[in-house]
Amino acid sequence: MMGILLGLGLCAIATLPFRFLIKRNYTIKYVLLYHFMLISLILGCFFVKAVIPSVLTLPFDLLINLTIVFVASWQCYLLMTYQFKQVRPLYQNPTILILGAGIFTERVTPLLKSRLDAAMTLIPQGSSQFKLIMSGGQGPDEPIPEALAMQRYLIQHGISPQHIVLEDASTNTQENIIFSKAYLDASDIEKLVIVTSDFHIMRALRIAQREGIQATGFGAPTPRLGISLLHDYCGLLFKYPFTWWIFGIVQVLIGIYGLLM
Repeated sequence: MMGILLGLGLCAIATLPFRFLIKRNYTIKYVLLYHFMLISLILGCFFVKAVIPSVLTLPFDLLINLTIVFVASWQCYLLMTYQFKQVRPLYQNPTILILGAGIFTERVTPLLKSRLDAAMTLIPQGSSQFKLIMSGGQGPDEPIPEALAMQRYLIQHGISPQHIVLEDASTNTQENIIFSKAYLDASDIEKLVIVTSDFHIMRALRIAQREGIQATGFGAPTPRLGISLLHDYCGLLFKYPFTWWIFGIVQVLIGIYGLLM
């Protein structure tokens, strides 16, 4: 019981430094919060292990190892996400796939507007051969397809309709990629840039890779990035269930071996 209380206490203490962080820097605050809480979880498990019989420590060993892997891979995810946000792909005649996002009226939301604005910055000045693929269908609570709202926004900002391709049947990220692949295959596209929100770019590129699409990415800025990063990171991890099953089985076998020795 003392170990559990100490673990919970560490989790509570971990939140205290954020009173002194700059309130405007939402992303840094929440990213650091995740790190403090995960480290506190590891320390709490060590305290619990110290006060319970050794035969009961196996779940805590597994939790510690899972958390360490989570923290380590989280750093790589943050680094790659930051890179795709900062490094601008420069192609003379790019084909840009812009992933849709939910709309509530016939106008694009701020999130979708950010993606479209980011895509327009990738169009080389004077280029006449670029293509913009709008990918987004119509959900049950959406008045029009997302792709149509995206097309209207681009036309309002000076993009000619001849440069715009509509894919208006998809309902999620995987369908965005799969349904757009038909146009890519028919047009023999080699240099594809996927534009979506910065927190979403890693998962989108992974799906594209699985579908055999060679692409680079560019992340559009997102408000309230901290929670979105964690949400999409967990979504990316769940793309590898077999790997996690193998990891869990190996850890359990190692733990059992340690108890028997």
